[in-house]
Amino acid sequence: MAHEIKESLRQSGLAVLLVCGTLAAFFPVVGNLFINYDDPGYITTNSHVLGGISLATIKWAFLSTAEGNWHPLTWISHALDCTLFGTDPSFHHAMNLFLHVLSSSLLFVILSRMTRARWQSAFVAFVFAIHPLHVESVAWAAERKDVLSGLFWILTIGAYARYRQSPGTGRYLVTLGSFCLGLTAKPMLVTLPFVLVLLDYWPLRKLDFNRRASMKTPGHASPSPRQIVIEKIPFLLCSVASSIVTYLIQQQQGAVAPADALTVTERIVNATLSYATYLRRTFLPTDLAVFYPHPSGALRPWEFGTATLVLVLVTLIAWKERARRPYFIVGWLWFLGTLVPVIGLVQVGLQAMADRYMYIPITGLSIMIAWGLPALGREWRFRRPLLAGGFTIAVILMGWATHVQAAYWRDNITLYGHALSVTSDNYFIQNNLGVALADSGRHREAVAHFREALRIPPDRVKVRANLARSLAALGERREALDHYKWIYARVRPDPRLHTNMGDALADEGRIDEAIAHFLAAVRLDSTDLMARGKLAELYARQSKLDEAKSQCISVLRMEPDNSRAHDVLGIVAGKLNQNDEALREFSEAIRCDSQNADALNDLGVLYGRLGKEAEAFEMYQRAVRADSGHWGAHFRLGIALAKRKRFDEAAVHWLLATRLNPAFSDAYLNLGRLSSMQGKGEEALRHYAEALTSDAANVQAHFECGNLLVSLGRLEEAETHFTAALRLAPTFGAARSALEEVHRLQHH
Repeated sequence: MAHEIKESLRQSGLAVLLVCGTLAAFFPVVGNLFINYDDPGYITTNSHVLGGISLATIKWAFLSTAEGNWHPLTWISHALDCTLFGTDPSFHHAMNLFLHVLSSSLLFVILSRMTRARWQSAFVAFVFAIHPLHVESVAWAAERKDVLSGLFWILTIGAYARYRQSPGTGRYLVTLGSFCLGLTAKPMLVTLPFVLVLLDYWPLRKLDFNRRASMKTPGHASPSPRQIVIEKIPFLLCSVASSIVTYLIQQQQGAVAPADALTVTERIVNATLSYATYLRRTFLPTDLAVFYPHPSGALRPWEFGTATLVLVLVTLIAWKERARRPYFIVGWLWFLGTLVPVIGLVQVGLQAMADRYMYIPITGLSIMIAWGLPALGREWRFRRPLLAGGFTIAVILMGWATHVQAAYWRDNITLYGHALSVTSDNYFIQNNLGVALADSGRHREAVAHFREALRIPPDRVKVRANLARSLAALGERREALDHYKWIYARVRPDPRLHTNMGDALADEGRIDEAIAHFLAAVRLDSTDLMARGKLAELYARQSKLDEAKSQCISVLRMEPDNSRAHDVLGIVAGKLNQNDEALREFSEAIRCDSQNADALNDLGVLYGRLGKEAEAFEMYQRAVRADSGHWGAHFRLGIALAKRKRFDEAAVHWLLATRLNPAFSDAYLNLGRLSSMQGKGEEALRHYAEALTSDAANVQAHFECGNLLVSLGRLEEAETHFTAALRLAPTFGAARSALEEVHRLQHH
């Protein structure tokens, strides 16, 4: 009795250490943000998931093929998180960690009961719990499917062990049910029937292919090999069904690489190298990245030969030792077999391999080590201290490496920056990092990464679209349009492409062409509120007020609280001098979205027109707080500050306006006026030159630059600018008078 209590306490102590060690190793994930790789589709932009748990969501989950998978249990899990926690990433990551800790603890308990080997089971559980290769599965919110299916993998093994210990229909159905639930979380469980057969060989010892007669165990006759195979048929049928459904869905959504995209040789070579790399990274988990580019066309024969030799040698040794050390063959086949669906023979996605694919297979390798090392070191003089010391050092090193790796998942820029530092020619990560930088407003840096992504495998449609968007944001619209035209000639009609092209054309001032693209977007998708809103804005800019109003009404029928539509209706009313109506619409736009910088800015303009300077000033301040990138609000706030004699502050906002919109000539013009007023002649001339560079037809810039040049005695240059002003505006009397004065001064 005392011995049993002592053993129970040791078991409980190890379980507590396992839980605490896992939490400590993975603690950084709780503070991580969502990333832009899969997290939007799974959580942050998925309206069904964001809606939380409901009958409609559950129905959608079972019918959905979103993200190229059928995994209803995973969708329901994400929706439940949104119901409980909203979109706070900390709780979504914490739930992943909780499921992982639960799986690790169950693995320890179940394996201990199956093998009666506490320390070996503890080692396997610790490897599963804190190995750096598992960081991706736990730290990535969208990989809920990994930790959830892993939990059901372990539960199924536990249920199967109980069934084997005491066979019965109820226990068999519980095992099958757990397996099926796991398949609805992720189809990675399709190889589990094969693993159950391995467990029958060891450690359950119900199967012996070397003897015709079935083995006997106390109280129960062991099933024959035929019986063992027959009882796996329902499991196998479920696996086949899941595999077919998954393949068809992924093929339909373009996730499966076409047969001619990669040759059979390339697939086999990459699969072999991936096996060897997984094996190496189990023992030396360095240079881990969220995405490993496929090395198609760059595979070196000597690497393939070395990898093949290693795999064959280990297989032969494991087979030779199958009777004496059955855990070798079981662990090795567990590793090889469970990777088959994701090893790349059927190429899904763009990656060569992925850390998350080792979530289940690594257990096979850790079984080989846990039972193999003590057996190999049976004659060692200091066997126990060496094994205990090795166990402790391995756990500490794994925990530390996992803690460091988990911190890389803090945000997009940290994660992708690390990936680029440990991989080469990684166009996928270059693109994702570019998107993250662009979303942060760092378009210049984003463009550099998009260009690098295009250099690696050129002519990627998505990369070009991202590059065009950032170029447009930087004011480099002509190159942006060139990229959009390249895309337009190669893809099916897409409303988003038309909308992006319309944006770029509108920014170029090519309004009629922009309207044509927005109309095309609406024809392709009549519910495209973005395109309709853009149309309304451009129609209002052209003073086609009836057309603008019609588009706004269409938007408001579909979405009554659409802030943009109310804003444009306010602009229309303002152009008709219906100031009360404009005030109502702008106020309604702000009620619908208090951060709508356009509406705040437009209301400020209306207040200014009505002589309500204080109210206008407040609106401009709110607009730049709502959107620090709104150049129009910065420009008008600068004017309001200048009226208050706060010239230095005004200059700051005008400079910001020019940085945000390098083609905004009026901001340069105001900077020139301010510098001229402050007696900074050369600085003023530089600003006037910048104004004319961005808009050579800016009459006022020519005129004021000419006046400044006259005051500096540079009459010939002044004459050139006054002449240009009159050429652009022949009735500009002040320019004509100034030119005549220059001629008079030149003759004297």
